[in-house]
Amino acid sequence: MRRPDWLAAIKRSVNLLRQAWRQMAGYMVVIWTAEIVVLSPLISWVLNRLVARSGEFIVGNQEIIRWLLTPEGLLYVILIGSFALLGLILQLTGLFWIADTSAEGVFLSTREALTQLLLAIPNLVRFCLAAFLMCILCLIPLVVGFAVVYLLFLKGHDINYYLTNHPPAWRWALTAGGFWGLLWACGAGSLFIRVIYALPIWLDGQRPLRRVLGLSWEATRGSFIYLFSIIAVGLASWVLAQLIFEGGLYAIAGIAVRRSGGSVHGLFFIISVFLVLGFIINTVLAFLVTAWSACTLAVCYRTQQRPKGPKGFVHAGFGSPEIQSKVSGHWIRSRLVLGALVALLLTSAVVTVWQLRQKTYDRMPLIIAHRAGAKHAPENSMSALRIAIQDGADYAEIDVQRSLDGVVIVAHDRDLMKIARDPRQIGQTNYADLAKVDIGRNFHSDFTGESLVKLSDFLKAAKGRIKLMIELKYYGKDPELASEVLRLIAEFGMEQEISIISLKLGSLRQVQRIAPDIPVGYLASVNVGNLLRLNVNFLAVSSSKATSALIRNARGRGLPVYAWTVNDADGMLDLIEGGVDGLITDDPALASEVLSQIQGLVPTERLLLRFRNLWDVFDARNAEQTG
Repeated sequence: MRRPDWLAAIKRSVNLLRQAWRQMAGYMVVIWTAEIVVLSPLISWVLNRLVARSGEFIVGNQEIIRWLLTPEGLLYVILIGSFALLGLILQLTGLFWIADTSAEGVFLSTREALTQLLLAIPNLVRFCLAAFLMCILCLIPLVVGFAVVYLLFLKGHDINYYLTNHPPAWRWALTAGGFWGLLWACGAGSLFIRVIYALPIWLDGQRPLRRVLGLSWEATRGSFIYLFSIIAVGLASWVLAQLIFEGGLYAIAGIAVRRSGGSVHGLFFIISVFLVLGFIINTVLAFLVTAWSACTLAVCYRTQQRPKGPKGFVHAGFGSPEIQSKVSGHWIRSRLVLGALVALLLTSAVVTVWQLRQKTYDRMPLIIAHRAGAKHAPENSMSALRIAIQDGADYAEIDVQRSLDGVVIVAHDRDLMKIARDPRQIGQTNYADLAKVDIGRNFHSDFTGESLVKLSDFLKAAKGRIKLMIELKYYGKDPELASEVLRLIAEFGMEQEISIISLKLGSLRQVQRIAPDIPVGYLASVNVGNLLRLNVNFLAVSSSKATSALIRNARGRGLPVYAWTVNDADGMLDLIEGGVDGLITDDPALASEVLSQIQGLVPTERLLLRFRNLWDVFDARNAEQTG
């Protein structure tokens, strides 16, 4: 058999797209709308019900791995992955039908494709569940390989040491992990190419999945280069199109911004046009790449030896009386669809106008010195605390754990490698020995002689000068840590000047039982569930999780949100604009400067801050003014 020509296949798929783009576009508009209006709320409801069954409102941080290994956790992973895959499969299925029938000279209408999709959804759900489980199985070697790399190179010390100092072991780990990741990607990509016909074969006839995979494997035998070339050209074309259209729009808008003369109205107009055109370009490109993928799949599938088998729910023939009766009984009225889309657009416009009319957030967030202010002095040191007080921080956030002899030490890592190049672990060393370690010399020679201190030293130095946010650090079990910290706080009479945070909900519950008047905050890095339903006084979340929606909903419940760790002005501005209640930063001096500058802006300038990262709007205005 003559080897198929991949270039000819690309040309045929492009021609097929030109012939059927109207039907495909109509189909995609309806599917995208259905996913937004129906599928997304349904997924959220199912997953929220599932998390609620776990016995906790939220599963996060260290508990998340244990929860994911429970039946509810595994079911959560399977459902969320399958639902995500279902959205893509729903798009590709109808487009593939339209492309496949168009190649036969039968132009399937959007209405017929949508009706056929409704009939096929149960089978497609089964396909997505099976496909996602296969993806999980394929990921196992990658995870195992990374785990082996971690055990070989990074197990010896606290991970923060490797992330901060990048010793040879870290470089070896990156090299080994990168090599294994590349090897796995090549294997996974090859496997994907060999099973690329699984969906059309599944649609072409109702067969068991194992038989479907076997037929795809057989059909792609000897066609790896052919299929790889088509996929590579498609990806390259998509990336190039994005660079040309999105990059060109960005450049044109940037020129317009710089020539606007600093006019606020002009800037609003330019930014609005940029956002609208950007959305249109992204939507069109997403449609083209999805539709072209479906056309290419149909062309390649026809080029190969199409498996013979019982006709399924697609190729029973769209013109048969059976299918036509189902179509006429289930067809979607175009006017209703159009009316629904118009209603959605009008609703969106009303909400957008309402949002723009809202007042900007005027309340300034608290400044919280992370690890007492780790940029200008050794972390969790007395010097850092003194500088944080000078810089006007509202809180100093510190980490505490206990030494071997039960002394509460102010330190973050499990060992001393990052701060002192000392491999000893804090929980396995007496305080008398820890106090002799120089934690300042490695940071800067000016801090030579700085040592680890007890929590009692910090409490004494901070009392009446700065509030403390104490994080309970656990490397293993220490049921007495929380009670000992609370005893020291009570000894200094600082209950009104302290907040407690932790990654472990159990520790916060212990604090609430012993000292209910001391505010507690949940430190969220990874979570599943609704953070807002926790019985805590505030949330401390990573800056990537501190979205405007989370902050707005938390404020409605009277729950402050603090974001960590943000050390650049742009990141601080993003969070302030979103309404965050506290900035946890290594650089409280920078945070103070940013807050001072924001307070000097007029409301329209604050609103323009939302778009400052597009073209350095304020730099352009300042250049015009100084020029």
